[in-house]
Amino acid sequence: MADPKKPVDKGQASRFLKYSGVATQMLGTILAFTYGGYRLDDWQQNKVPVWTLVLSLTSIAASLYLLIRSFTRQ
Repeated sequence: MADPKKPVDKGQASRFLKYSGVATQMLGTILAFTYGGYRLDDWQQNKVPVWTLVLSLTSIAASLYLLIRSFTRQ
């Protein structure tokens, strides 16, 4: 367990903020695209949620691509 009196390593804090930002960006992208697909399906009155499936899977693929790209830039 870490000593509470010991100062936090700035590099460790910086990495934490970077990766928490990436996670927030991934979550926001996936939620926005999925909601957009839901609204399109609602507007077109689709019985099968085609747009929700397509846009949610596309957003997951795009988020994973950006995550891998951010890891390889280090």
